[in-house]
Amino acid sequence: MTESKDQNDRTRPGGIDMRELAGDRFPPPAWHFEKIEKEMASPEPKDRMMGVISRMGDQRVPDLSGIDWDAELARFGNLDFPSYYRQPFHSVPGGYLSEAAAVGDRGAMEAIYEEVHPRRSLGIREEIALLVPEEARFVVDLGGGTGDAGAAIARRLPEARVRSIEASPFMLIAGAHQNGQHENLELVQGFAEETGLEAASVDAVLITLVFHECPDKIKHTILAEVLRVLRPGGTLVLSDTLKDELHSFRGFYEPYKQEWMDFDPEAALAAAGFEGIEDRSVVSSLWTLIARRPG
Repeated sequence: MTESKDQNDRTRPGGIDMRELAGDRFPPPAWHFEKIEKEMASPEPKDRMMGVISRMGDQRVPDLSGIDWDAELARFGNLDFPSYYRQPFHSVPGGYLSEAAAVGDRGAMEAIYEEVHPRRSLGIREEIALLVPEEARFVVDLGGGTGDAGAAIARRLPEARVRSIEASPFMLIAGAHQNGQHENLELVQGFAEETGLEAASVDAVLITLVFHECPDKIKHTILAEVLRVLRPGGTLVLSDTLKDELHSFRGFYEPYKQEWMDFDPEAALAAAGFEGIEDRSVVSSLWTLIARRPG
């Protein structure tokens, strides 16, 4: 009886049965649930995770209940998702390849950053968007999720073309519904490490809250791709969570947490060939760096 109760506690944080979040379009393997349960069973305090879950229901979020997921998913081709991407990020079975991740994205982000910014995650997106050079005319947001960061840039720079590149069709579908009103914003399926863009064709690149969810090899591959697609003198705005901040959200599974604890973003940017690296952090829980491709 005790074993059954322990397992129930591990799979129902905040009253949410994580197994019920599993979708049937990209069925998660059994090891997803094992990783989620192991994270929940860790002895570290999970107060911050439980706080996020409790606050999610209070956030103002788009109504995505009318989406015909089967019809919209049929528009996407068969992308070959690499193993590093097929992880149960944030303890969601299927990770980003799930309806649950896409529908819950805005509410979770708003709940997380309610603690650090008066306008929550959307306010942070707007502040980071201010770091994109005003003269930029083609801006790319890599790992763009549901497009909130791309939308912030599109609003600030109405004359610019903004492309948000995201691998998950679920995130792109949700993004089209909540940010599709911006005519200068494109939501495109693809990977940050292989964008398909022409060399030296982009004025500015934004990468927000992506690197902590990538193994080191992919981080370096992405930086090489950014250097390739940026015009000489082009700008990279790179922003992500502090190491201690990520560690404090125990209960949300993060597959590359240990690599993140050892990652040095400034050293990585310098090694990739960027110059003019500046710390332009906007809130206490994130670091934000600006770097440029040599001109």
